[in-house]
Amino acid sequence: MATLTINGRPVSADPEQTILEAARAAGIGDIPTLCWYPKLPIVGNCRICLVSVEGQGKLLPACATKVADGMVVQTESHAAVENRKGVLRLLLERYPGDHLINGGRAQPRNEFEQYVVRYGVVPTPLAQRDLPLRHGDERPGDPMIRHDMSTCILCTRCVRACEDIQVVGVLDVAQRGEHVEIIVGADGDPDKAGCTWCGECVRVCPTGAIFEVMPRERFAPEQVRHPERVVRSVCPYCGVGCQVDLHVADEKVIRVTSPDIELDTPNQGSTCVKGRFGYDFPQHRDRLTRPLIRKGWVKAAGRWVWRGSTGEERRGGPWQTIEREGQSAKPAGPPRSVGKSLRELPLLERLDMDIRDRVATPPSWYEPFREATWDEALELVSQELSRIKGQHGGDALACFSSAKCSNEENYVLMRMFRAALGTNNIDHCTRLCHSTSVAAMQRALNTSAASGSMREVEHAADVIFIAGANTTESHPVFGAAIKRAHERGVKLVVADPRRTELAGRADIHLQMLPGTDVALFNAMLNHILARGLEDKEFIARRTHDFATVRESVRAMTPDVAAKITGVPADKIRRAAEIYARGPKTSTLWAMGLTQHANGTDLVTSLLNLMLACGMIGRWGAAMMPVRGQNNVQGASDVGAIPFVYTDYRSVKDPTIRAEYARAWGVAPESLSLKQGLMVTEIVKEESGVRGMYIMGENPIISDPDIAHAEHWFRELEFLAVHDLFLTETARYADVVLPGSSFAEKTGTFVNTERRIQLARQAVRPPGDARGDLAVLVELSRRLGLATPFEAAEDVMREIVKVTPSWSGATYERLEGAGLQYPVPTADSPGTSFLFDDHFPTADGRATFVPVEYAPPVELPDEQYPFVMNTGRQLYHWHTGTMTRRASGLDQREPTPVVEIHPDDARALGVT
Repeated sequence: MATLTINGRPVSADPEQTILEAARAAGIGDIPTLCWYPKLPIVGNCRICLVSVEGQGKLLPACATKVADGMVVQTESHAAVENRKGVLRLLLERYPGDHLINGGRAQPRNEFEQYVVRYGVVPTPLAQRDLPLRHGDERPGDPMIRHDMSTCILCTRCVRACEDIQVVGVLDVAQRGEHVEIIVGADGDPDKAGCTWCGECVRVCPTGAIFEVMPRERFAPEQVRHPERVVRSVCPYCGVGCQVDLHVADEKVIRVTSPDIELDTPNQGSTCVKGRFGYDFPQHRDRLTRPLIRKGWVKAAGRWVWRGSTGEERRGGPWQTIEREGQSAKPAGPPRSVGKSLRELPLLERLDMDIRDRVATPPSWYEPFREATWDEALELVSQELSRIKGQHGGDALACFSSAKCSNEENYVLMRMFRAALGTNNIDHCTRLCHSTSVAAMQRALNTSAASGSMREVEHAADVIFIAGANTTESHPVFGAAIKRAHERGVKLVVADPRRTELAGRADIHLQMLPGTDVALFNAMLNHILARGLEDKEFIARRTHDFATVRESVRAMTPDVAAKITGVPADKIRRAAEIYARGPKTSTLWAMGLTQHANGTDLVTSLLNLMLACGMIGRWGAAMMPVRGQNNVQGASDVGAIPFVYTDYRSVKDPTIRAEYARAWGVAPESLSLKQGLMVTEIVKEESGVRGMYIMGENPIISDPDIAHAEHWFRELEFLAVHDLFLTETARYADVVLPGSSFAEKTGTFVNTERRIQLARQAVRPPGDARGDLAVLVELSRRLGLATPFEAAEDVMREIVKVTPSWSGATYERLEGAGLQYPVPTADSPGTSFLFDDHFPTADGRATFVPVEYAPPVELPDEQYPFVMNTGRQLYHWHTGTMTRRASGLDQREPTPVVEIHPDDARALGVT
């Protein structure tokens, strides 16, 4: 460590730190900066951070000068201050700063103006200046970001942020001398230049030359500059778990920014387009603010009874698959009440309309319902759930929990269904994304969470292998980190049938035919074994059953695999050698693997590759199933799946059952030892399910067979839907309960790297809507279950008691960057990476599982000659319930996109 003196105070600093970094770390002196910004390369061109260093004949740039032992620094010496005033005067010559000439009563609007006021620099009036302002460049059509280059001071932060943080390079510096300017792409079109509208340029701009549109258009300037409060939360979209700050005025989120960069936060200050601009959906006019009850339910003699259509008329059919529907007239709407059908989507045809009018729930969707009080709605829900349990048993009930809701909410819902209703029929969307990863990882490793972190992948890996993950669109902040690593020299190998952005950048793109992944991974392992590149010591010391896998891949040589996958054999060999030689290879995968019919086998073959090469359990060799939703990991961790309680503890174990019975204050026999039904099993006729509670899920849209789902939900005796909007699924409900958005709740969320993070409530739910947790607690009590929770923190206290890997987590400790579990004790710092010396199995060893290639379940034929490879849209998320109602996002990409090869399009007559 170096010892120096800054403004008379002794400071210890790392010799690699700059004066600026050392001063900021010690909280000494607010050294002004304009070109410098965290994470950006140092250029030192603004000269405003110059400081005096004893023994030096000139001022030195604090941002670029390393500390030295014995150094004496003055940050506010006379020379340094006079230099700053001179710099500011020069910059003001082409800056529209007349509003700052008001006798010292200036109200600075941005970072640059704060320095002008701080150092008492008075601009020359515009009329008296020799140099003209730079031309403004506002683009009135942009829904999210606009430019006003008349206020640009050419600090180049935006250019470097776009190039070095986002690795996009849309912005650049053009011209020379007094004509120098910032340009957007070659022709001024950001979209053509590849802009992803992440807002990184907005975040770093010190003058407001690049600014957000929505806050300026909807709120007063004073509200935007000085919100009533700023509340830390977690982004409601993907599994990266970006921390965001919600700026609030008039009980509305008026703006989203990202927190000051903290080393351990998942996003370190960055966001994607959805996180920064997709925040206004909670204010959409479609928000449900009161409970709804389907017309036909009436109260008689103290009980709710159905007086609508009954019998055969009510239970119209037969079921039809999408295939049959496509060949015949669509079935008529069902007879129940005013109609429980789904034939139009909440998307009107006028693309030129204001977003708040264009994307809206049609009035006809509300006609089958009437508004109700909370007492009426919860009474009806509790009555019908209890009735069905009493008449048909608890397993006639099921619930879909939500990966968009907090851990506390998911826990209380699964607690209610297990302890009050006696069923393990509890699941959520993990079944449709990473459940195959869970199955494969549990079988091989007895765990189902990522072993490492995103920081580890970016900064410690030598090779990044990505299979079936379009990270730059699905998880853009993590995608940017991968691009930064690749720019730094990390090798990138991508296995994907599509040429994604990362595939285009990759050192090797393994563009296999869809569904041939097992053949590809087995061939890579075959070549690794043939060349003797496997980690023999790791295999012998830390695994079982390697011989079975060696035998299973013996016949799958790269030459054989080339004929199956379409990938040249030499490319398979090169990829295999890069993977095995590492020396540290991180392995990422997502739904391009897991959503196949044989997804468990696909993930298993990838795990075999990791284990054979010892690419797990070392810093830099991360195993990372990249999670799709912001709390799909957490919802699973707290038991919102049919096989396990919290911490993945089996529901079939009587000892574990007794522990939860004690915690919940119920008799052990009231908790079922029978494994529950999965999402895909619940929506089958043979499931025996008669009543459901759905929170924050929209299965009518997410189910692969929509026609089947429509008919199945129509057949239920009772359905309660708990959501923000009257979704396609809510149209089938008997009761609709208004939910609370991410901005309206306090709770915890777990991201893709096992990081438990705390989000705080920023605004109240609108109208008569209540917080999701309050609704679930009240419903639990009405069902007779003791539920002693008054706030989310109370729920967390119970969760940690029954979840060993979370035992040391508290709200106080989760403030800031959160904690990566396992957090076994109150003083544990969390666990950044797992399996460094053992796996969580009985003997600490992992198990190889042989997997042989089998052709895909469905192949193109004469009737269906094409393969549809689904993907994500950068500006939208899942079924679009939220993003279609986020004004900037839907205006930027209002319709889905289908890509087809030009030759195929011509053959079909598509132009």
